[in-house]
Amino acid sequence: MNRTRGHQLQNRLGHLREADYFAPLRIALSYALFATLWIIFSDQLMQRLTSDSELLSRLQTYKGLFFVTITTMLVRWLIQRYWLSQNKLINALQDSQSRLTVIFDNVPCGIQECDLQGRINFSNLAHCQILGIESNDLVGRYIWDYHPDEGGRQQFKSYFNDLVNNQSQSELLVTTSLNGEQKILEYSWDYIRNDLGELSGLIAVISDITMRKQQEERILHLAHYDTLTGLPNRLLSMERLSELLDAASLNNDLVGVLCLDLDDFKKINESMGHDAGDDLLIQAAKRIQTHIGQNDILGRLGGNEFIVVLAEMQTIEEFTPILDNLIQQFRQPFKLEGQNLTLTLSIGLAIHPVDGKNASQLLRQADAAMFYAKNNGRNTFVYYTESMKHDAARRLLIEQQMYGALERGEFYLLYQPQIELATGKVIGAEALLRWNNHILSPVGPDEFIPVAEQTGLIVSIGEFVMHSAIKVASKWQRLQPDFRMAINLSPCQFRDPGLLGFIEQQLQQYPIQTNTLELEITEGVLLSGYLMTDELFKSFNAMGIEMAMDDFGTGYSSLSYLRRYPFAILKIDRSFINDMTSDSADRELVYATIAMAHGLGLKVVAEGVETEEQEKSLKLMNCDYVQGYFFSKPITPEELVLKLENYVHE
Repeated sequence: MNRTRGHQLQNRLGHLREADYFAPLRIALSYALFATLWIIFSDQLMQRLTSDSELLSRLQTYKGLFFVTITTMLVRWLIQRYWLSQNKLINALQDSQSRLTVIFDNVPCGIQECDLQGRINFSNLAHCQILGIESNDLVGRYIWDYHPDEGGRQQFKSYFNDLVNNQSQSELLVTTSLNGEQKILEYSWDYIRNDLGELSGLIAVISDITMRKQQEERILHLAHYDTLTGLPNRLLSMERLSELLDAASLNNDLVGVLCLDLDDFKKINESMGHDAGDDLLIQAAKRIQTHIGQNDILGRLGGNEFIVVLAEMQTIEEFTPILDNLIQQFRQPFKLEGQNLTLTLSIGLAIHPVDGKNASQLLRQADAAMFYAKNNGRNTFVYYTESMKHDAARRLLIEQQMYGALERGEFYLLYQPQIELATGKVIGAEALLRWNNHILSPVGPDEFIPVAEQTGLIVSIGEFVMHSAIKVASKWQRLQPDFRMAINLSPCQFRDPGLLGFIEQQLQQYPIQTNTLELEITEGVLLSGYLMTDELFKSFNAMGIEMAMDDFGTGYSSLSYLRRYPFAILKIDRSFINDMTSDSADRELVYATIAMAHGLGLKVVAEGVETEEQEKSLKLMNCDYVQGYFFSKPITPEELVLKLENYVHE
């Protein structure tokens, strides 16, 4: 565009020159004709006017003066006209030059013009700024002179000669300015030709795209790397895994895909905050990195889940020491906010080509093995087996069917009566959730409750349980005013901010005696370190709701929890009741637990009582309440009403 503008100006100047040349010529010829006619006809006129020589002489003088006057005026007019036209042309050229200078100096791109030898004839301000050179220092220099080293100068000189000889397209160049700052410049070249069409020079538009390239690299890095740990993310990890699998197939190597998950990581975020959780993830990533091979791959899949790819393995036996070492390393405490914190690891392993041949399949199978490890005690590693494929498929189907199960009316409650041992009286019941799906048929709580907790559906399902149980309890208390209702709370429900308000709403809608409502939690709720635990206990206690420690004996069984929190009831897990009549250790443990609970002012419920012998033993131990198949299996609300009516009648 700039070159075209220059040609237009040159053409305009040519036209002006032609106009200035022919106009004076026409005026001069006109004046010569006028002067000739004046001389001829003025003399003839004067001779006709008079024959007096003296008068004729005076008239000749007047004629000459008149001619000089006319000539002077004409010359003045010609000079003035020429001067004005030249001055107008000069002003137009100056104005055009000023506009072009302003435009060239304010465009963000550098512009330079050079001859065929590479000597710079023109350079705008942006070009000087991009190269880090003072203004006007470039004109007269060669375009490669601004390179600080000889190698760069020779490379650019060869590049320019190629442009002149082959007239190639623009390209990206990585250059270093004179101040040592590396820049990425994009050159767009155009060619200047004379009137004969011959190449006479080149014009380049230079753009500094350093920042744009850095932003592109930043975006590319964000797309492939985890921002917290700096590790490859899922996308890049899978790409590298695919490359390793291709190489392993050629070399007949084994490749191990490990899916690693930090056990109980949620309790860190909830008790210490997300900043502490992020710090722990960074430490965990570094610890894993230091205990795998240099050629192995470590990536973060998301959350507290990592992937490790063990490459160039020859036998399956080589994997076990590595896995065992990772487990052992995570049994060492982490330093977090001045505290020593132990966080264990669950690992699932799938091996190429034994368990699969592509990256997505191996990761899916390693993930299934990891879930198996978490569901079977955690703090361990598990090799993938085909049976896990079925388990993973069923787990996925359970999760899919669970969505919408409440709306379809597939969940329902059964109630297992609780008996007072001293009197044989039915004093209450525990609400037990059941699920009957049209595809899966009945699904056991041990199978669907963990899935509900992991998907977060347990909150809405728990509200259904709370609503249904309180509603029927309000009806049953018309038959037996002191009838108790025990309802289980999962850790997810306990952490739900809306839990307290929902319970208050249900108690207003279905009034019952609040001291007959029993909320059961396990030690896992307290171990999670939820910050609002104390406030919730205080609120429940103020409302008169009783709290029960469920499954006592299966976890840490920390007595500090029983002392710290206002529990009213302690429930002994069925695993101890099952063997108490045949195992003296279990019998002594049950006896000690009952005595300890009574010493703390707690009532005791024994779960899973299935024989008369168990019932008699618990009665001798002064156990307060029992529940189990010996007395009644879980039954429908209608069946329980019949039991209550029979008891009232008796």
